[in-house]
Amino acid sequence: MSLRTKFIEGITFGAGFGLAFFVVAWALAWLVGGADRLKNGVTLYSSSTSVSSTSPPAEEAMGGFDIPVEERIKKASFIALARFEPSPDGRQRAIIKEFLKETPGALIHYKVGDEYAPGSFYPQAGQERGDGVVVFFVGSPASMRFSSNYHGDRIGTFGDMPLDLFRRKCRGEA
Repeated sequence: MSLRTKFIEGITFGAGFGLAFFVVAWALAWLVGGADRLKNGVTLYSSSTSVSSTSPPAEEAMGGFDIPVEERIKKASFIALARFEPSPDGRQRAIIKEFLKETPGALIHYKVGDEYAPGSFYPQAGQERGDGVVVFFVGSPASMRFSSNYHGDRIGTFGDMPLDLFRRKCRGEA
């Protein structure tokens, strides 16, 4: 084997190794940098829905996780109560049963009887989601900013508040 052939093989091997290293480094940088893109980029994904990152995060739009329920109600344009109903494919569908708060003149793309798909799910062993979900919408057109599951007639997120008391608060009676 001549020195020239050995030199060309070395250059070829080095170029291939360098290219492979570059591709792996780029892929890792893209994956690691993905967290920043998720925060500041185009779309945030969850298991059942996507939310545009141009919208404020749910907790920010509703004032954080520690604000009183009365403040959440005040900030919401619409508050929907959905109940889980089984579908033929085994999924639990979140069907809107009533609107506890509706802001006159504001637009929402749901009505009573519609499925609130982001609240629907396929049951999994060891997972309990209760009987339904309370969904807070903000703005016009309204978009979801916070939700909480309820069990029986109580909303655990709000200190096990009874649904009847929550309804009265939404109507401004309590």
